[in-house]
Order: sequence, then C-alpha cells, then structure tokens
Amino acid sequence: MNLHLSIIDRYIGQEILISWLSVFFVLLLVVLSADAIHLLSWVVEGRIPGDTLLPLLMNTLYEFSVRLIPLSLLLGVLLAFGRLYKDSEMTAIMSAGLGAMQWYRPLLLVAVPTTLVMFLLTLIVIPAVAQQYDEIMNEIKSRTELSTLFAGRFNQSRKGNAIFFLESQSEKGAVMDHVFHSQKKAGVSHIDIAKRARNQRNQDGRDYIVMEQGTHYEGEPGTANYKITEYDQYGIYVPGTRDGMRPVASNKAIPSSDLWKSDKFKHKAELQWRLTVPVSTLIIAMLALPLSHTTPRSGRYANLALAMGLYLVYSNLLAVSTTWIEKETIPIWIGTWWVHVLALIFLFVLLKLKGHAFNYRKTAVSSGQGVSGRGSDA
Repeated sequence: MNLHLSIIDRYIGQEILISWLSVFFVLLLVVLSADAIHLLSWVVEGRIPGDTLLPLLMNTLYEFSVRLIPLSLLLGVLLAFGRLYKDSEMTAIMSAGLGAMQWYRPLLLVAVPTTLVMFLLTLIVIPAVAQQYDEIMNEIKSRTELSTLFAGRFNQSRKGNAIFFLESQSEKGAVMDHVFHSQKKAGVSHIDIAKRARNQRNQDGRDYIVMEQGTHYEGEPGTANYKITEYDQYGIYVPGTRDGMRPVASNKAIPSSDLWKSDKFKHKAELQWRLTVPVSTLIIAMLALPLSHTTPRSGRYANLALAMGLYLVYSNLLAVSTTWIEKETIPIWIGTWWVHVLALIFLFVLLKLKGHAFNYRKTAVSSGQGVSGRGSDA
C-alpha cells in the first residue's frame, strides 16, 4: 500500500474523524449526564459524601470512554460514508479510479491510532482508574454517617431508622449547632434536641456524636407516656465500617502485568478482555466500510439497524466467551479469539457480497474505454 496520502485520502479521513468524534462526544455527554444525576441523588440521600462526586464522575468518564469508542467509531464510519454515498461523492471518487481497498487507507488512518489508544486505556489507564475507584468506595464505607450530613436539611441515615437535622456546622463538620436527632428503637421513639454537638471517636475506634446542653424525649408517639431527660452531654453511637479492614481490589483494578503472571482463570479472562476490546475496535471499523454502502435513494441511515445488530451480537459473544474462560468452559488459547475469527470471516463475506458495488469503478472505466476505442476506429 502506498503510504502517500492523496487529497481524497485526507478528505475521507477528515470526514470519518469528524463524524466519529461528534458521535462519541454526544454519547459520552448523555452517559455522563445520567451518571451525574445518579451520583447527585446519592449525595442528596447521604449515601456518599459530596467531595467524592467529582472523582467518581471522572471514573465514569474513563470507563464509558472505553465502551463507547468502538460503538461511536462504527456509527461515525457509517455516517461519514453514508453522506458520501447520498451526495453521490462516492460515485465521483470511484469514477476517478479509487475502489474499496483504497478506501480502507483513510479508514485505517483513523482506526489504527484509535486502536493503539484503546490498548493504552485498557491495559494501563483503566486499571489505575479502577484502583482509585475501589479506594474511594472503601473510604466511603469506612466513613461514618456524620461525614455525609448537610446543614439546613433533614438527613436520613443509611438504614432509614434515624433522622438528623443541624442548623449549621464547622468547615470539617466536627462541631454542629442546634441539632435535632430522631430514632426508633423497638417501636419506641427517641428524640434529642441539643444546642451543640460534636464528633468524637473513642479508644475502640467507635464514632459518636456527643450532644451538649440538650433534652432527650423517649416514648410512644400518640400517647402521653413520655420520659423527658435534660443533660449536659449525651453520646449517640453512629455506625460505620470497622477501621483496619483491608480493602479488596476488584479484577478491573489489578495491573495487567500481575494478570499476565497469574494462573487464575478469572485473571486470565480479565486480561483477555483487556486485549480483545482494542482488537474488536479495529475489526468493527473494518466491518463498517461494507456496511456503509448505500444508494442515494435508500438514505444514509439504511444499514444503521443492521450494523447495530451486528455490533450487539459481536459484543455479546465477546462477553460470553470471557465468561466461559472464567468458568473454565473453553481453553485459554481459544479464549475470545474465535469470535474475532468469525468477525473476519463475516467481513470477507460482506466484501464479496458488496463486490458488485465496489467494482463499479472498473465497470465504468471499461465502458468508457470501449466507447473511446470505437470512436477512434471510426
């Protein structure tokens, strides 16, 4: 293949790049918006602290980028070539002497660097991001519920059996003013109203909220059977994860070098998944070229449903084969590679089926030469 890029190569490559990036950023924006709303609801409910919102959102950015790059590249190639077919630009390009194999040059100009970026993401970046995510989640679990309290609103506990209200608090939440606490124990309501409260951890590592200058009400709602106690200090235990618990890393957070050395099938399955996603990205881009062939009457979205169906089948087969590796159903050397072989065979069949359309250039040029020859004889 000649490495020199012609004007047509740069033009088609630019069309593919613009279409792919447009689709990718639109899909990523939709996913990030949905996840941001989800995380904000967790913050409002007190399930996660507010300072973990941005790190968790960044983790979503990297994770879904890996998932969306192959799909967006497929859609970008379909839209780019679909527009060229619809506007009859491909007809002019074919008449100029360029066929299907030449179109792969600008396509690979975009697909190959994208595949290399995918290898970088899946083998190095994503494990590091997943490790950070595990650390954040373990830190959230180890924190007490006091770290998720908001001033000026009613805060419900994680188990839903207690409610906190505080008028104001210090910068780090160590001291709170005008605190209300309500909790039910064995059907009996316990209510505390204190002028001030502060966080305190005892020698055993248990966290308490110490109410100061307050009143404790104990009784059954709707009855006059209430016990009222005034106190200077009263400690309320706040549940949290035990300190010193060793965090467990997920398979996604294990470095690729450690997966390579491991003999566990679940680690081998994870390593093959990290390798198979970039490979599938390149194959999907190559499949998009014959799938993008349309006529001006059929429209640029004619093969979109077929392409999406093939993408879903391809991705699901890869996921199933990864599960088979983990369960030791198939040998590791077969792994997910059989799915790629099937995809390449299907690509070859597509190129054969679309051959009559891709060979339009040859037909047009041969007809033109025949007419010219007869005119010369005359």
